[in-house]
Amino acid sequence: MNEPSSSSPLAPVDPLTGAEDSVRTSGSKFSDQDFSDLGLSGSAFEAVASAVDIGEVATLEELPTQLGDYALKDLIGAGGMGQVYLAQHVRMKRTVALKMLPQKMMSDPRAVQRFYEEIQAASSVLHPNIVAAFDAGEDKGIHYLAMEYVDGTTLTQLIATRGPCTIGESASIVRQAAMGLLHAHRAGIIHRDVKPGNIMRSVDGTVKVLDLGLARVGSSGFAIKKSSKAEDSGIGSSDSKPNKGRLIGTLSFMSPEQLEDPDSADARSDIYSLGATLFFLLTGQSPYPGEYLDQVYGHRHGEIPDLMQIRQDVDLQFANLFRRMLAKTPEARYASLDEVIGDLADYADKTNEPQWLAEFAIRQPLTEGSTIIGGSTSGSVSNVLAIDLGMFYATAAEASPMGSVNSLFAGGGNRALFRLSLASEERQILYGDEAMSKRATKSKTLLHCIPMYIGKPFVERELVGRRCPPEVLLSLLIRKLVSNCWKFDGAPSAVAITVPSSYDQLHRQSILQAAHMAGLKSVRLVDRSVAAAQSLLLSDHSSLEESGESEESVRIDAAGDSKLLFLGLTGQASEAAVFRCEAGRMKQISTAGHWHTGTLPWIQRLVDLASERFISRYRVDPRKSTHAAALQMACENAMNTMLLMTSATITIEVQGEKKAITLSRADWLSRCEHLIDGLRRAIKLACGNASLSRTRIDRLVTLGPLLRLKEVRDEVLRGLSDGVAVQTIDRTDIARGAAACLASELPGRGAIAASPQTVTSQTLGILVEDGQGRRRIMPIIPRGTILPARTNRRLTVSDSHQTMALSLVETSGVERDDWHSLGRYDFAIDEEQHGVESRARMIGFEINTNGLLTVRAQTPGMPGSTKLATLPKPTLSEEEVAAWARWIDKFD
Repeated sequence: MNEPSSSSPLAPVDPLTGAEDSVRTSGSKFSDQDFSDLGLSGSAFEAVASAVDIGEVATLEELPTQLGDYALKDLIGAGGMGQVYLAQHVRMKRTVALKMLPQKMMSDPRAVQRFYEEIQAASSVLHPNIVAAFDAGEDKGIHYLAMEYVDGTTLTQLIATRGPCTIGESASIVRQAAMGLLHAHRAGIIHRDVKPGNIMRSVDGTVKVLDLGLARVGSSGFAIKKSSKAEDSGIGSSDSKPNKGRLIGTLSFMSPEQLEDPDSADARSDIYSLGATLFFLLTGQSPYPGEYLDQVYGHRHGEIPDLMQIRQDVDLQFANLFRRMLAKTPEARYASLDEVIGDLADYADKTNEPQWLAEFAIRQPLTEGSTIIGGSTSGSVSNVLAIDLGMFYATAAEASPMGSVNSLFAGGGNRALFRLSLASEERQILYGDEAMSKRATKSKTLLHCIPMYIGKPFVERELVGRRCPPEVLLSLLIRKLVSNCWKFDGAPSAVAITVPSSYDQLHRQSILQAAHMAGLKSVRLVDRSVAAAQSLLLSDHSSLEESGESEESVRIDAAGDSKLLFLGLTGQASEAAVFRCEAGRMKQISTAGHWHTGTLPWIQRLVDLASERFISRYRVDPRKSTHAAALQMACENAMNTMLLMTSATITIEVQGEKKAITLSRADWLSRCEHLIDGLRRAIKLACGNASLSRTRIDRLVTLGPLLRLKEVRDEVLRGLSDGVAVQTIDRTDIARGAAACLASELPGRGAIAASPQTVTSQTLGILVEDGQGRRRIMPIIPRGTILPARTNRRLTVSDSHQTMALSLVETSGVERDDWHSLGRYDFAIDEEQHGVESRARMIGFEINTNGLLTVRAQTPGMPGSTKLATLPKPTLSEEEVAAWARWIDKFD
């Protein structure tokens, strides 16, 4: 009877464990699965093995009592390419697992060649997380391999006995396995059969990777050598890729590219299989169970499982970590296992890890720590804080993972709104309304509209005698807001801060720097449009338009197939975003808008109109006098009046005498036609990028008082269906939506709906040069890509250059048809490094859920990668952030 082989496309596979069906023989009390579970090279091998009859397994009576220096004790496993015996070295008294070829294969040169290839692969790596190969030889015509004997269980047995593991335990196991595999990758060995049955955990907690029987040996993790002639002849093919079209490995844990061509599988294929193993530890099954074709389709085309939908103790960062491991294309995965090891470090439960690993971590740290939320997902999570940080005002809310979401009094007392303004008086800082009271008499001491200064080294006006960067001023405001509204013990464990979806890398960095200086270490940036969409899923709702719609008819049903358009016009930006509700979750599809097109230009149009009227009537231009601040304040008040009335009177004092003019809403809006047209273009762009006709929008949600004006609404909404349901929300809804987003991304979410999926708002590109020296921009992460987004690119420099310059660019402008530079990296070219010519570099680009870019470069000839400096260069260095944080602390 022939044993099914991993290389056979028809080999039956256990949908739970991924292990191939075993064949029990009359001469053995163990199966091939037992063989694998003992940590020995016992999975099925290539087609050469599938044709071998292993019905006859040699017993101890049929074998000599000793082979070389090893006394045979007991048969402990048998498989298609070998039998394993418990043995002991006669002089050292060391217990080993002795693997030998079946007797009927001893005379097959191809089988012997394959056996020694496994021996060579096993002997070339020595690491605590890989089963060690001690010795090999031939005695009495029997070829054997002496391996480390592991006292423990495989992950398959572990889950079968105990059920799914905790997050911390799973992270610890996979992290240790990744350490062993990384060592193998650095030796140029790709495992190609990573699965639960090939990973053991010993009694002391050490995780061991087993079975290099299917390994391929190459020069690096990305350059795999072609098959040897012996291998070619072994399958009767002269093709340079003789295994193409055949399965090598275990289908349930196999990467899509290994399905296509096992010889092209590189280190990233092992990362995929390790991700599938992580899923098995957490759920007790492979990611794509089912029959053969179901599994093949799942690996190639199936949606990556959402861990947050499967387990309530998984946070968004851990779920995204898993998604990056299981990405369909190698380019979208982690580039190297050192990145996986670093990201798993925050989640690994250290209590069951071996002592040697703790000591090793002290000597050689493997991670820089968490960048967003951090911490173990298995830990308890308290209430979280959300801040809607605007241009003029901020609001706040808190949420518990169990489902309650409440607005907070950000302004102190019973005031929901916190005015984002600062002033100083006698070395004291004034905040909010108290600071704004200085505007009429001491306007040059007032600092407000701080976000508009992002990108500048400092704001000209001084605060307590110092000119401060805008990030420092925002930090002071955030600290004050938190002290006003956060009444729980201790600082919030996690904070969400809303930003316009159009914010670029520099703006996002600045908001995070401000939050960190304010003492908020775990911060999640939430697109304001996403917070708005999430707010619709809460139990209570904002005001409905006078359309006769009932609350039930307007409420978004995330389980339905509806299309939602968000349109926001705030002090910070204009925003349009399209969402689709499907499969029980709301998904952002596209965004449009820009931070240059918020309400400030509308106010400026009113100021210009009022100035013209004052010039015409009183022969004075208040913009060019000491009355400029008074005019600005009067126009802001007039705009608020015209939100309700068709006209407003503006009064200022000129040369000791009060002067007044009256402006109509119609005249003002006629000056804003270009701005209105811009909103309409943003809607058209967002719908176009979503490949969606505006007539197919089912729901419209608006934010901002200007969008309540009928004249503006009628113009902006031209092209939408007459029956579209319209709903307005306010800033408190945004804060509550952001709080719900953050709470839904943390473990223990309870009844909170999953936060909407987010996409990139800008396109990331690199500047490339062709053979004629012509430069062009190559987009590498297009806007509209689901976050987190990852791609790996192999870049090569020509022989005429001694350095490799990598210039990064990002889309810019209202239409996003321009580009601006993020900066560049320069790599020195060594003729030979690690035995590999270094004119090519594998570069990994990743945009995380905060919309922030991380770039990693792989060392030539090595699978490891190095995190490069942040681009664009942050406004404040780490040293400056620390110094300003100490200065801020003085004002507690």
